[in-house]
This record gives sequence, C-alpha cells and structure tokens, in this order.
Amino acid sequence: MVDVPTVPPSERYPGRPPGGRIVVIAPTRASCETIELGVGLTGIETVLGREHGDDIRRLASSGRGFGIVAGTGTGKTLAVRPIAEEIVGTPIRVGVVNREREATPETPHWNVVVVTTGIARRWLQDGLIGREDTLIIDEIHQTSAELELCLALGKRAGCRFIWLSATVDPTFYAEYLESAEVIATSAFDPAKAADVRVISDSDPSTFLSDRFLRHVAKGKRGVAVFVPTRADTERIATDIAARWDRINVTFYHGGEPVAKLRPFLEGDAPHPYLLSMTAAGQSALNIQGLDTVVIQDARFTTLVKQGKGVLTRLPLGANEILQMAGRVHGRVKGGEVWILSERNINFDSLKPVEPDFQLAGDPERVAMTCADIGVRADELDLPVPLDKIAYRRSVQRLEKRGLIRNNRLTEYGREVEILPVDRPWGELLVRASEEMIPIVATCASVESLHRMTRAERHINRYIIPGSDHLTAYGLYEDALRECGSLGSVWGLPRHVFEEEALAEWATERGVLVRSLEDGALALASIYRSVDRPLPRQLPRLNDRLIKEWQRLLAEVMPFDLVMDEETSWDEEVRVSQNSVCGRWGAVTGTMRYFSDRFGRTRGSIEGTEIPYPRIWEYAETGAGEVTYDPAHRRAPLRLRRSRVYHGFELEAEEVALDVFPAGHEAAARRALAEAMAAGAAYHRDVRANRVTIRALRDVYRRSGGATAEVGEAALTEYFVRRLADVISYSEFQEADLHVNPDELIPADERRRWLELPDTITLAGDEYPLDYSFEGETAVVRARVPAKIIPQISEKRLPEFDRPLHWTVIRGKRDAIRAESLEEARAILEGRAEPRASEDSPRKGDAEEPRRGAPKPRAGTERSGKQGSPRRSGERKEQPSEERGSDRGGRHGGGRRRPRRGR
Repeated sequence: MVDVPTVPPSERYPGRPPGGRIVVIAPTRASCETIELGVGLTGIETVLGREHGDDIRRLASSGRGFGIVAGTGTGKTLAVRPIAEEIVGTPIRVGVVNREREATPETPHWNVVVVTTGIARRWLQDGLIGREDTLIIDEIHQTSAELELCLALGKRAGCRFIWLSATVDPTFYAEYLESAEVIATSAFDPAKAADVRVISDSDPSTFLSDRFLRHVAKGKRGVAVFVPTRADTERIATDIAARWDRINVTFYHGGEPVAKLRPFLEGDAPHPYLLSMTAAGQSALNIQGLDTVVIQDARFTTLVKQGKGVLTRLPLGANEILQMAGRVHGRVKGGEVWILSERNINFDSLKPVEPDFQLAGDPERVAMTCADIGVRADELDLPVPLDKIAYRRSVQRLEKRGLIRNNRLTEYGREVEILPVDRPWGELLVRASEEMIPIVATCASVESLHRMTRAERHINRYIIPGSDHLTAYGLYEDALRECGSLGSVWGLPRHVFEEEALAEWATERGVLVRSLEDGALALASIYRSVDRPLPRQLPRLNDRLIKEWQRLLAEVMPFDLVMDEETSWDEEVRVSQNSVCGRWGAVTGTMRYFSDRFGRTRGSIEGTEIPYPRIWEYAETGAGEVTYDPAHRRAPLRLRRSRVYHGFELEAEEVALDVFPAGHEAAARRALAEAMAAGAAYHRDVRANRVTIRALRDVYRRSGGATAEVGEAALTEYFVRRLADVISYSEFQEADLHVNPDELIPADERRRWLELPDTITLAGDEYPLDYSFEGETAVVRARVPAKIIPQISEKRLPEFDRPLHWTVIRGKRDAIRAESLEEARAILEGRAEPRASEDSPRKGDAEEPRRGAPKPRAGTERSGKQGSPRRSGERKEQPSEERGSDRGGRHGGGRRRPRRGR
C-alpha cells in the first residue's frame, strides 16, 4: 500500500493573517487567474463601480453579507478590489491556490486568497477558514456539488458571505446566505437592443443556410452559434468551412484549449467569422467583435432522480437564454439574436429564475465530508434537500468498504479522502504497488476515453482489448513520449508538450488536446499528493502490467460492476457504444445514467473487463443459510452455501440436513418455525393447527385487536420456543408441536369474544356477521342479499360495540361494500359509485396457514460446479450484434452463457 501524507499540498503552509482574510472561491482555474489580475488593477471605471461604487464600499465595511447580481461586462470581477480594500485594508497581498499552483511559504501572509471550489472545501473541512474570514463567491450561479458543500460548510463555520452572480433570480441566495442587501445592475443599453427572432426550425444545420451565410459575409458579422454538444460544434464548423471559405470558421468546447479562442478574445479575429461553441463559452468568455448570436433551444443537464444523476436533454432555461443573448442584446449596435426553438418563446417576458443545484446527486461526497468533520448530514444547512435513502446507501457502502466507522473516517478513509481524485481512484492509489502507481495515477487523471477522443477517432493501434482505462493510458503515454517532456509550470514539475507537435499528433488520432493538458495537470497534482517525484516517462504496457491492472481492480473493486450488461440488482446497464469492452462478461468502471428520447432512464458503463479467474480468486464464500424448501419432501431442511463477488452470486450449493450443523442451530430452528407458522412444514400437527389458528384469528378479529395477534411473526416466535431443545430434523418430526390456544389467548378471553353474535336478524331471517377491520378500525359486517335492503329499517337494527358495515350480494355481479345502509341503497339505485370489492388489509392480519411448495428461490443451483457468474432470476435475452468500430475483447466480445430457467 502507498503511504499518503496526512497533509495535502494545499495545506502545507496553514497560517493566516491574525485579523482574518478574504477567500475568493472561483469556479475554474482560469477564473482564478482573472480574479488575481483584476484585484491587482486600480483606476479602471466600470458600470458597476460608476452606478454602485459607494454602495459596495458601504456594505463591505458594514460587516454584513451582501450580493451583487450583474450582467457580463459590468465589472463584477473588478469589484473584488474595492471590497478587499474596505475589509482587509491596504496593501493587498493576493495569491492563488489550486491544483496548478500549490501553497507556498508566502501563502500565510496573503490577505486575499483565490481558490477553486475543491481547495475551499478542503480548507473548510480542516478548519483553515474560520469565522473571522470572509468568503467571496464568484459566479455563484455556476452550481456544482463542491460549491454547494462550500456554502453549507461556510455557514457552519460562521463565515461572512459576499457573492457575485450573473443574471439569475437572487431570492434564494439572499435568503440562504442571509444577505443584508442585493445590488443589481446591468450593462444593457436600450439604444443597442438587438433584433431578437424566434425561428420554429430547431436544427442549426438547416438554419445556417447559404442565404444566412451570405448575410453574414456581406455584413462582415461576428457570429456565435450555441449548441448543446461537442459533436454539434465540430459538425457545424466542418460543414460551413467546407462550403464558405470567405468566413473564418472555428469551434470551441470544453475539450479544446482556451488558447484556441485568443484571437476572438483579443479582437484579432478577422471578420466575418462564425464560432460554434457549447455553453462552456457563454458565461466567462468575452468575445470581441460579436454582433450575432444563434441559440439552439436545447441543453443537456443532470437531473437528480432517486439519488442518481441522470443526463437529460431539456429546453434552455430563462437564465441560459438571457445570458447567451446578453452577449449582444443591449451591448452592440445592430445586434441580432436568433433562437431556434419549437416552443413559443416571448423573449421580452423572460425573467431570471433560480439556478439548478447538483448536490443531491452526489450523496457519497456529502457522506465523506460529513465523516471527515464528524457531523451528520442533517446538521449541515445544505442549499438543497438531500436524498436520505441515497445518502444512507452511500454511508452503508463506505462503511462496508472500511472508509467510515462510527460516523468518522477511518485511517484508510482519511488517506483516500485526502487525495485529489474521486473515491474509487483514491482507493486504487492507496492499495497500488509502486509499479502500478504511474498507471493508476494516469488513468485517474484522464476523465474517460470517451471524453478524451472525438467522435471520429483513429486509435486502433492503442486499443487494449477490454480496457478503456488502459487504452486512455496508452494514448497519454504515447503523447508524452512523442511530444512531451518533464518541465516546470509555476515552479512545480509537470509534463509539458510542444504545442505544434501535440496538435498534429492529436489531430491524426482524433484526440482532444485539452484532455491531455488537463491530464498532465492532474497527474502532477496526484504525484505531489503521494509525495513522489513525477517521472519523465511512463512505462509502456505489456502483458504483465495488464494482468496486474486486472488483478488490482478485481482485488479492490472500487467501481461499479456489471456482468452481462446487468447489475447485481438486475438493472440493465449497457456497455457504452464508444467502449472497447465486450458486451458479455464482467466490466468494472463508472456507470452513467441518461434519459432516452422517451424519457426513460438508461445506464451505460465503460471501464475494464475482469477475467472470470480473477473474479473467482477474490470471491467470498458465505457462512451458509439454512432454509426450508417444501419442494424436497424427503429432506426439506437445507443448508445453502453461496460464493459471492460484490453482490453477484457465482455459485450456490445446497445440502440436505438432519442434524443441525454447528453454528447454525438457531437458524435451523427458525427455518422450521417459519415453515410451521406458514403451514408449509411436513409435520403431523399442521392439519390440526390450521383449525386452531383459524379460531384464534377469529377471536382476534372479534376482539377488535384487543387480544394478541396470531400472525405468522407471532407464530414463528411461538414455535421457536417450542423447538428450543430440538437438534435435528428427525427430532423435529417427532416433536409435539400442537398449538395450545391457552398459551396464545387465555380461555376466558376466547369465550368472552366468541359470545358475540354470529348472525343478525333482518326482515324475519338470519344473515351472517363477519368481524374484520377497515384499515385500523374494527367493524362488524352484515352479509345480506340485495333484495332485502329496501325492507330494512334503520330504527330496528341492533346495537353493536363497533360500526356496522354492509356486504350486499348481487348474484353473479361483484358484491357491494358500504359503510351504512343509506350508502348501500344509493349504490344499488345508481346514485353513488361502489367501493372496492376487497377489504383494506390490516397490518399483521395474516391469511390462513398455507401448505405446499412456495415459489422456488431465484437463482438456486443444486450442483455447485464452478462456472461463470450468475445472478438470481432468469436471464434476459441479449442482442447479438456488436456496436462500435473499434470495440475489442479477448474473446470477440465474450462468450454467450446459456440461459438458466427457474
């Protein structure tokens, strides 16, 4: 195992100014640099400063929290400087701490520190931010699970909040963060209002016709096209560039380096131009020369459904439309906004709304954080309600894995939690050998093979059949060897790449440059966290390392596990279309959920195939379960042993029992007691007991619940006591198990309730009475034919100790249930709807004891022979075609196992 230092690099210089400091929480590393630069600037006039400069300084010096809601270009970032001057005074000493720039000996002396959300959460957890500090949240509308945890932890620490937001409804933040005031401003100039049009065609490719592009070229316009996916940005740019060489066309999304947009950000891009981009560019990037915006009314967002984050396609919200259109609306003369939507959108009526929150979809992160600081989740004032069921499951999973004990992190859990990676990768790093650290760290640094490559990719030579993880590793290793070296950035070692060589290498293979650069940053951060020097080169993969990787995954198994495209709880999860894993067999990796075109939640997985021998090697054999199976008439008492691997039952073996095995005596007696209580046991007293139990249950119903309930649970405990001295099935068959009614309900009690009338006299005839329950209420029900209902007089009905209800028999038609005579008449006359024909069951009002074989245990195997893993229940029919042009697999996608019946 790897020894992880107990102090992360960001906390190795934990001091701070005695009077407190300002901690600015930025959403991205790029924002950190922008804020640091803005804090260092003075004398720059902004819209926000001109209109509300005095208010900002007044509120900053008041000691109270407040918020600023302002559109792009109004100077929100530059407002941090006057706020800091009022709170910490001058001189202002500002610095940045994030994955790229670790803490230094100067950090304790900075009175303004700019950090990302991950660093802020870590400092709040470890007490490096306290009541005397002020938190400034930049771009608070860019929600994330980390930011929402920072808000809750900051409130717990008693911090003062100052928050900056784009155009959203500030009501929630003002109330949640107890803001004294909210300052709102806008750079909107009515004289520069854009021409906003809503087009019913929602396909950008159709809208961007030759006619529109001639309009762009003729007017030398700067156009931004906002679409929801990376593939759309690339497709639009490729298509237009092929048809119009007079227009400067490019694309940008989260997989591209920001440097690609430098000419557009600095105003050097020649007009006319067309820039297709995802929402990654609509918030923080100020594109110069932009006068036209085309907006596709679609977005992919993560909705929390039953504790799972489900990627769902939705129309754009009001906030997104206003922010995208705000790039030109009210800011540029002659601006145009085109909204491509099938909805009837009234742009002028759009108002900002509250942003969507993400924390509810990450209960495991909340559980780890709460265990680290020693609080319960309900003790944190979270901005959104937490899914309690999903949170409880996360805690149970972490306890089972040894990360949490008694609501606190264990030593192992602390080592995992302190690493700058997700929990599964942290476990692999801690458990890895020295030889495997480069592979684990690199795989943890790359988000996924799918996010690393374009839709059109040429990586066949790098594919490790059956492993997306190692395929991604191979790509990074080759890029480093061909185009990279060990360099230094911000004084810290990091893999650096030659820009032109890397761009050419990535283009040939369909790999995203941004993913390699981000991977290099993350890899350097991981090596610093485990206190090891960053290697110049990474080891090349060979058969031994591949097997060692599979062994490590099989031993630790920190990820989700799917076998034959099903989870252990029988949920269908397909292998991702872009994965190099086969469909059949065991695949471990990250499950992601998405909503299909019909709104149904689907699951997919990409990761690494685990060979069955490895699974068998690390499977666990249970202690065994004693069951009573009436299907085996001669020997129904069985001991069932199973071999299980992370919820999947690999094999099961059943043996007949006579003498109770050591350690299973109590379980054997309980299994026999349950069979007796259910009337399913092969015993001579079952038939007589059926009559006795029926009578006892009748007494219970007559008593209205006053006597002891004689349900299966109570009978089971009764028979367990009677079987206390039995040590074998043979003795069980000879034992006297006749139910003594006096032991359950005393004779006097029984006589008292049995004296209640069994019949009622109506219109000169007797009709039966049934004692039962309506929900929790005891009632007596008269069972009568429909023909006598008109003859019954309410005044002549006898008095009972409980409500009198009616069951009206109507020949072949369903009986009528009524709570009163008047209701029964109304139903018969068609003036009211009949009630349900079944009584509402009362909890514990069990049916009569039953005899016979129950449904067989799903997935039971008799032989116990070793084979491929199986799950309970009948297998679903699986499609046979292969997906994906570069799908691998050591056995051509895996061997189809035979279906097994019940």
